[in-house]
Amino acid sequence: MERPVSKPIGQHFLDLDTPALIVNNSRLRTNIENTAEDLMKIGIKLIPNTATHGTSGIARTQTGYNPKSPIFVDTFQQAECFFQAGFENIIIQAPPVSSRKIDSLRHLQDSQTLTLSISNVSHLDVLKKTHGRRISVLLKIPNKSDSVGFKTHEELIKLIENMETLEHLRFEGLITNANEMESMEQACEVLISAAKYLDSNSISSDQRLLNASNLILEKEFNDIPKGITGLISGTYPFYTATQNTVCSVISTVMSTPEPGKAFVDCGQKAISIDQGVPSVINYPDAEIEKMSAEHGYVIFDSSKLNLQIGDKILLAPASYSDTFNLYDFVNIIEEDKLQSIIPTDSRGAFK
Repeated sequence: MERPVSKPIGQHFLDLDTPALIVNNSRLRTNIENTAEDLMKIGIKLIPNTATHGTSGIARTQTGYNPKSPIFVDTFQQAECFFQAGFENIIIQAPPVSSRKIDSLRHLQDSQTLTLSISNVSHLDVLKKTHGRRISVLLKIPNKSDSVGFKTHEELIKLIENMETLEHLRFEGLITNANEMESMEQACEVLISAAKYLDSNSISSDQRLLNASNLILEKEFNDIPKGITGLISGTYPFYTATQNTVCSVISTVMSTPEPGKAFVDCGQKAISIDQGVPSVINYPDAEIEKMSAEHGYVIFDSSKLNLQIGDKILLAPASYSDTFNLYDFVNIIEEDKLQSIIPTDSRGAFK
């Protein structure tokens, strides 16, 4: 995305050149602290999927500025970005299936704690070829919403026994992905069932992780059964059920061609619509009808609202991760003023 004209620190956020991605710092911190505390009450560790936003600045807030606190990423390139930013405990979802990733893995083994998720025997065969600091391994369990993983408990036993012969690999535990809210309960069940089977065979799984990175969690924490040790989430810092949004894109009304219609300077290049069009935050009577590459088409009830050229429209993304990946940096706002500008360190790190 083209870099907007910079504004001095302390400027009112509505004076930023648009479109601009903003994050309200105090609301961000409140979300992070409250979610971690709620999970801690039921004995579950919150593990942030920092790939959602790709910024080391927000990730430090999520980990309490503790470099040894675990973070979760989707790819090896993302892991390298956060490793270079000083994070020492990284869990990687993508398996090492290419020579480039194996080279990256050797570099990442210098981190204090490196954990990989694998979902079939060929992934273990690749890991056998690596040497150096010990790598922790999570075995992936399939469920209704995600068919990838080891299908039977017997497969798990065989793989773990194989791993025990390798000094540089350590079985850490189990992981499963919940891709739909309706599948969370069943995902927990298959994870706990596999852990119990291993336990009955004298194999301890220290970590039993539920990856709900892309789900909006609205206090369903009490529904997570005992036995899950960690919840991976990517959206929790940004979601709020009120109009006091944490993350949004500022746009400007460019034209009002007819009553009840306005065009804004924010299109698909500035906010993702893969998961749906964004919602209008600051004008309840307005909504986005559709978007082109560079413009958004706003419709509204002209008897209740009279939008003018130059008015600012705040848009909440339907997908935070897809939208963060469109920007080189994020504007951090405190008390309606620009507090700082932080880079999206792992933007485009898909490999």
